[in-house]
Amino acid sequence: MEATISELEHCKFAVKCEANAIEIADKKTEVLKAFENAPVKGFRGKASMDAVRMQYSRQIHDALQRAMAEFCMHEAIFQHALKPHGAPFFKSLLLEGGKFFCEFDLYTKPNFDLPKWQEMEIPKPHESFTATEITEQMLQEIRMRLGDAVPYGDHDFVQEGDNVIVDYEGSLDGNKVDSLCAKDEMMTIGKSPLQGFDQNLLGMIMGETREFDFTAPEGGLPSLSGKTIHFKVSVSTGSKTTPAPLNDELAIKMGKKDFKELQEFVGQASFARVENHNRAKLNEAISNRLVVETTIKVPGFMSLSEAQYLAQQAKLDWNSLADADKERFVQMGENNVKLSLILDKIREDHPEAQLTDQEVFDYIKQSLLQNAQPGADLDKQIQEMNKTGYLQILMNQIKNQQALSFITKTIKIIE
Repeated sequence: MEATISELEHCKFAVKCEANAIEIADKKTEVLKAFENAPVKGFRGKASMDAVRMQYSRQIHDALQRAMAEFCMHEAIFQHALKPHGAPFFKSLLLEGGKFFCEFDLYTKPNFDLPKWQEMEIPKPHESFTATEITEQMLQEIRMRLGDAVPYGDHDFVQEGDNVIVDYEGSLDGNKVDSLCAKDEMMTIGKSPLQGFDQNLLGMIMGETREFDFTAPEGGLPSLSGKTIHFKVSVSTGSKTTPAPLNDELAIKMGKKDFKELQEFVGQASFARVENHNRAKLNEAISNRLVVETTIKVPGFMSLSEAQYLAQQAKLDWNSLADADKERFVQMGENNVKLSLILDKIREDHPEAQLTDQEVFDYIKQSLLQNAQPGADLDKQIQEMNKTGYLQILMNQIKNQQALSFITKTIKIIE
């Protein structure tokens, strides 16, 4: 097979392939084997191959074209030592005259050199909180979650910890900002994603509308960071939660024998939470160092795709974002792509940093099994995760965690 390639842009190639009659014949043998037991009208048992070819001529032709296209793609990648990123986009397929022709575009990963990451020295991150503090926090969370929610009465007003239903509209320099507007949104006072915003609602009663100016905190979207936003907020209803008492009854609701057993369970969970937090901080420090010290020309299509995904996760409409906000997401996307490419290369060089797809899948299934409710359909849950694309994202995250764990054991952590 002959394959010629031309670079359309950085890491995007146009590929043209031509396969000969011998290669086609080899693939046709494989394709016909898949059809040899196909039912044919008029035959009670296994039909002759001639009969199969006659009835399934179109299907055999299409299957052979697909098989040849896949063969050509793999051969082109091998011949030109390409590292594909994603599936190819086929523009033409032609099987005639004892030859096969195809054209497709192929995205590839960029080439780059890794820094001497084994020699890195990373300061151990400062521990932000203790297991004792987390234990108290987790018990309070359980109390609130299993407490009694009481709808607002005529004389109730908004306080810390209340759940309220609000309409709000934000404007900047007199212009309405769509991403700062919502109808019938539930909000827990003290847990607003826009830090400090909900403190302006304290004291409001049902049916009240309040207007106020709010300075957006630094570090958020560049188009809003540090700017004064005018808000108009209406509270339609709300509820207050009476925390459940810390007693055996609470423990039983959590599936424990008594309060002592609940305390022990929460204590163990708090240690795990602290360890996970510290591990995440260390991984973040390692990741940042790898990204800074590695020079990669990241293809624009990779950065843009990741940027749009990040905006979607933040529940933002990409098309309505300000240019400054898009630029920030693209920069975040580029850093994420760089890290992913770096970890991929480390896995290629060090098999011990790698997990197979089956190992990752088994890990996910085991985790789902441990946390599943009685009677839960795990297969259906996994199918839904796969349909939404979350399964592949989760698998990549687990693979990256494995690689970062390998790196942590290799480099020097300074106490």
